[in-house]
Amino acid sequence: MKNSAQKFWLALICLLVPVCLMAQAGVPNVFNPNETEFQHETHFLTFIGSYIPESATSATAYYQAIDPTGSKATFTKWLVNAGFIANESQWHPSGRQIISYTPGAYGDNVIVADSHVIVLNAADLGFVRNQYIRCKPSCTALNPIIYTYLENYPVAPFATGGSGFGSGGSSFPTQAEADAAIASAINRPLGELGGDGVSPCQDPTKCIERIADVAFEWAPAADGSSPKSKFGQLYAYIFSHDANGIAETITVPQGLVGKSIPDFANPNGPFLTINAGDPFPPNLDGLGFKQHPGVCLVCHGGKPTNLVSGVYPRKGKIDGFRLLPLDNRNLMFESTGNEFSLANQEAQIKKYNQTVLQTVPVLPQRDDDGTIRPAHLAEVIRGWYAGFSGDLMMSGATQNDDFIPSGWREPAHKGTAPAGSEQLYLQVVAPSCRSCHFNRELSLDFGTAANFKQESDLLQLVLLPYCQQNNPDPRKRPMPLAHLTFQRLWESNNTNSPSSADQIANYFGFKGLAGYCGSHP
Repeated sequence: MKNSAQKFWLALICLLVPVCLMAQAGVPNVFNPNETEFQHETHFLTFIGSYIPESATSATAYYQAIDPTGSKATFTKWLVNAGFIANESQWHPSGRQIISYTPGAYGDNVIVADSHVIVLNAADLGFVRNQYIRCKPSCTALNPIIYTYLENYPVAPFATGGSGFGSGGSSFPTQAEADAAIASAINRPLGELGGDGVSPCQDPTKCIERIADVAFEWAPAADGSSPKSKFGQLYAYIFSHDANGIAETITVPQGLVGKSIPDFANPNGPFLTINAGDPFPPNLDGLGFKQHPGVCLVCHGGKPTNLVSGVYPRKGKIDGFRLLPLDNRNLMFESTGNEFSLANQEAQIKKYNQTVLQTVPVLPQRDDDGTIRPAHLAEVIRGWYAGFSGDLMMSGATQNDDFIPSGWREPAHKGTAPAGSEQLYLQVVAPSCRSCHFNRELSLDFGTAANFKQESDLLQLVLLPYCQQNNPDPRKRPMPLAHLTFQRLWESNNTNSPSSADQIANYFGFKGLAGYCGSHP
């Protein structure tokens, strides 16, 4: 039975993640048949430039740093501490919830939040996300403590064959598939599509219950030593449903015990083994388990670090770790007229993004090109909601998806960026780059056209995989760094004119992708 459970968990995680190992038409192959399993599993969601030495030991040390008393070891305990519920008995792990925006209005099955949205994250991981945020004392207060969590639900079981989402076709779900997946997630189901709504999943391809709960805090160190200094803290809770019931914990379920996980401290050696009691290491793209928190910091900013005498340094503070905004351009919603359509969620999305802005430095800084400017993320959030030119008070009610930062504007729009910059930003940078680069340091946040062009490794990371796809480099970690985003960049070559790849190559002075590959065989 143990082996059967292990096989089920591996298949479940792979199939609920819509890309797994499937190649899409027109997408460059980065998997060399002669590469090691370590190389196979670390092409994506692994830090460029070095393998960060993370393990169950480092993940345990991270949790000990941010939660030294172990008071948030289960998701329900975290929810109580954050104030979404008053006590654990109020939590229902499945079924539709009652959302209240009234402080203190607790009750059975009630979630008290400042903002709530449900969206399909079409940019990087392809999950439906049931997402909440709340603040202490309030989200409009100066320097509040911020709590946010999201429940991840699958989309692949709802593929009808039109897009083939998750089954070897296009990685973009159709609107009908998005509607079906979101409608399912709203009700927080258990079991399988068409099942009894109670029994655990048996067929991973039909499993519609949630995959994991991810919780974030923008809060001071747990020991109270510096209450005004807030920093990002991250918890990953596995949603485990079997014959014994439902558990939501940071500890791996029995079904994952014994599975292999890369040893980032020893890339040439054997894999490590997931052991009972280890922290849950997410498998976000079906390409293998990777340790918390590094696998999440790839997009949320900052980098993991070495332990110091067995202790995660600085009480778990990781410089640069921030929340991510809700970027409508890269999300899908229920169809117009439905409860969770974009139009019906714009106000909640704005509240969420205004809160995210509280975690971003807003004062201008000098980047590597000598430009004094705000962080890319800060400029974009403000620009999304600018009711008029120069509006910094975010008076607009709806998100302007076509906002272009000043450093990307061409002379016709009072900028100095070269021709093609605005189209490149909207068609390539916005959908394929900024979700993760938003939270990189100023030198890598792509906040201006000059900042984008100064990145010397960009073309090798983005275009060279196409040139070398007949004999891909086993050590390659391409950009975009999320497998689904990588696939979608290349799929968009069939929809953009010129293609995304050609736009990048042209922008750097080559005659399209063919010209670049001709210069870089």
